[in-house]
Amino acid sequence: MLNTITVANVSELIAAISLLNAEVSRSHLWYRGHRSATWALKPTAFRDEHERQERNYVHRFRCRAGTRYSRSPDYDNRALWLSLMQHYGLPTRLLDWSRSPMVAAYFALESYLYDSKLKPETAAIWVLQAHTLNNLECNDEITPAIESQMVAPFLDPAFDTTPENHKVLAVMASEHDLRMFVQQGCFTVHSDHTALDLRSNSQDYLTKLVIPTDAVESFSREIEVCGFRKGDIYPDLQHLADELRAKKGI
Repeated sequence: MLNTITVANVSELIAAISLLNAEVSRSHLWYRGHRSATWALKPTAFRDEHERQERNYVHRFRCRAGTRYSRSPDYDNRALWLSLMQHYGLPTRLLDWSRSPMVAAYFALESYLYDSKLKPETAAIWVLQAHTLNNLECNDEITPAIESQMVAPFLDPAFDTTPENHKVLAVMASEHDLRMFVQQGCFTVHSDHTALDLRSNSQDYLTKLVIPTDAVESFSREIEVCGFRKGDIYPDLQHLADELRAKKGI
């Protein structure tokens, strides 16, 4: 059974992370925020509406991106192409994580900062022991760079008819973009359609921090007071403008 901890504010979040840090080095812990605690840890490419479309997305994106993006990766750099697709919201087999629990908390709660009409619901911050996952899946505790040869078998089925290895690997993102740097981004790469939290050994590397329904709005305000805002988490002019418009310039 998965370990579950309730956190209703920033102080309780820090206390929970401190408790987990007593068991594993902090550098091994990654975080992901979900607005709904019911959401599974499954990449968008493997969700119902996008299944069997992954290779179609990949090849069309690579063919058409060059005229729109001057810094497109080399055509054969599959890792960077999937990273770029993920960055722009196209379904991939990558699942975003952060090395910062506060960034994950922001993603779990940001909707309440910009939509006063949103009905509150229980949220979650997932905590992943990345090295433990990789040791169980691949008998190797390192978290490799996404461009490393070790990761290629997990990426290749998105591009060709390479069989899936039915494993999941935690990998470091290449910081070719300021957003990845600010968000302290990293990925799990999925070569299996089963959600990470539903895999048979998930209790060995996952912890679920649950934010109660009656705490999400106050918790979101604490996150904002701590300096986590849309224009900084997404460091581009469009998101800065969105933040200023929503907050009346504050």
